[in-house]
Amino acid sequence: MYLVEDKLLINDDGLDYIYRLIEPVEDRYLGKFGRSGQGPCELSASVFLNRYGSNGENLGIFDASQIRFQSFPVSSLEDSSETANCEPYLYSINGLVTQYVKLDSIRFLAFSLDGGQPYNLYRGAENVQSLGAYPFQADFQAVPVMNLALAYQFDFFKNPKNPKTLSTSPYSFNMDVLELNKNGELEISASRHYWPTLFDPSENSSRVSSTILPDAVFGNISTAVSTDKIYVLYNDLPWNNDLFQTSSRILVYDWSLNPVEILDLDQALSRIAVHEDDNYLMGYVDDGKANLFRFDLR
Repeated sequence: MYLVEDKLLINDDGLDYIYRLIEPVEDRYLGKFGRSGQGPCELSASVFLNRYGSNGENLGIFDASQIRFQSFPVSSLEDSSETANCEPYLYSINGLVTQYVKLDSIRFLAFSLDGGQPYNLYRGAENVQSLGAYPFQADFQAVPVMNLALAYQFDFFKNPKNPKTLSTSPYSFNMDVLELNKNGELEISASRHYWPTLFDPSENSSRVSSTILPDAVFGNISTAVSTDKIYVLYNDLPWNNDLFQTSSRILVYDWSLNPVEILDLDQALSRIAVHEDDNYLMGYVDDGKANLFRFDLR
């Protein structure tokens, strides 16, 4: 679920398109976006969205299943009657990359499962910089870095109007903010590491794995970002192998990771999205019904 201006992209159960488009202010169905397939400008079910450009005018989509990146103009969401035109990324991408966002016209931020430092800056096809460490990495000195990469598997949430990008851990509560400095180099401008993920590493001649333990705590069930703020749907109960997690509490931070406020909603949610200007927040409950909720923030 992702908000682009006043258009909500929500996963579609149909076979032809990946997303339904909804106008949440007036609760109107607008159409569909992201034709399903492997051809030019088509997408698979496993995609990650971000916006880039001086005014967020472009929608960058990393297709993890097909290991390719494509850019669509945000204006293409205005008329979804035909397959939107896109700009393909012309370079090959490492097959172990799980997150790939476009920071500006020439630079990309990537996270890969091949170990080493977690954050990688690409200029075209060239990896020009690697930096960072896994949260509480010093506590896992006997654990191979590949196992740490499998255990944390960062999610990226790019600011819709500038190159700042939030990195979070799905099975623990940790956050890094990455941004480009004036020299075009990547740096970690803010960090908050609360607890490590709980996992059982294993390795043999043919396979490396990290099994998340039932007592692992998500912390962030779902995360959404606006131009000025970061919203974390928060739950500090053990996972217990239950994939359906909900919470009615949202922790709000600024982009320096300073706490701003706590939102206690009257409805438990499993997914959130937020308007880029903090006008309202959308919530979804994955209980088998079409449950969408809007919460005005102003």
